[in-house]
Amino acid sequence: MNIQKNILTTAVLMAILIVGTGCTSNENNYYSVEDFYSVEKIDAHVHLNVPEYPVVIEQAINDNVKLISLNTNSGRVPITLQQDIATQLMAQYPDHLAYTTAFSLDGWDDTEAWQQQALDYLEESFERGAIGVKVWKNIGMELRDEDGEFVMIDDPQFDPIFRYLSDGGYILFGHIGEPHNCWLPLEEMTVNNDRDYFANHPQYHMYLNPDYPSYDEIIESRNNMLDKNPDLTFFAAHLGSMEWSIEMMSEHLDRYPNMILGMAHRIPHLQYLAQQDYDKLRDFFITYQDRFVYSTDLMHYEGTDPEEVRQLAERTWREDWEFFVTDHELEVWQVDGTFKGLKLPKEVVNKIYHENARNRMPGLGF
Repeated sequence: MNIQKNILTTAVLMAILIVGTGCTSNENNYYSVEDFYSVEKIDAHVHLNVPEYPVVIEQAINDNVKLISLNTNSGRVPITLQQDIATQLMAQYPDHLAYTTAFSLDGWDDTEAWQQQALDYLEESFERGAIGVKVWKNIGMELRDEDGEFVMIDDPQFDPIFRYLSDGGYILFGHIGEPHNCWLPLEEMTVNNDRDYFANHPQYHMYLNPDYPSYDEIIESRNNMLDKNPDLTFFAAHLGSMEWSIEMMSEHLDRYPNMILGMAHRIPHLQYLAQQDYDKLRDFFITYQDRFVYSTDLMHYEGTDPEEVRQLAERTWREDWEFFVTDHELEVWQVDGTFKGLKLPKEVVNKIYHENARNRMPGLGF
């Protein structure tokens, strides 16, 4: 009887030990909010254009975040000045900052002269340390040729530029198009930040401009460009303007093995998708864990209060971390209602936050 009792007691203790060990092991597969500072992070899409107030970089150092500042041909700051600022900041913070360049579209109608001017500028940029090139939504939504037709990203005039990037192993960062909400009336948009942006920038609200290229035309032109350059690494900024559809993102990642998705300014769209079908979104991230790069689109320009930008950076990085690593019930102003964090495994979080950027961008230098 005592022997049976001892055997039973031992079995119960072993079961408790196994279960307890299993729970501990399972929890060890995930990060917590408290791990924020200890895990290295790369924010692969910011815009830093105020060299005398490097507050975002200082906050990034404190939060264990490295940055890629993207030059953009948006007309807000001349691209030559953006490059000077980027190289100045890189010299000050060589282990914490990288940058991409951009080319001007001035003189577009003189094909040969424009192509040579663009190639010369890119060569100079790469000599100064740029890791890639950013193209912006003005291609397909603003730039017109001498006949008044919109210039799309698959225009043959770009071919030698993208071939040069592909041959040199440089990355093309592409903000082509806008979120799908851009083609909807304000009241039908899925997230509040889009509603706010397009209410204040009606020139980019395509619902109000039906004579402009459609969403499908812009995506098709982007795909045509990629079909012509199959070896080009394409960083699809803003989830490639496909933030509204898990199926569409999946299809494109399958079709273009050199496409990676940056999530800058589209994390609220992911949080909205988490409301709609949590398991589907979480499975999507796990399935395509090698194809996402964390990014935010934080901006610091002249006239912006440095302390406000610093606080925004700190808050954004911490809130995004909580969304990806926990299953907490969360709220943000951009999304109506609550949503649950994705609680992705450590190996997935590591890839999103630093491994994928390094694997896809060998010129990073940090």
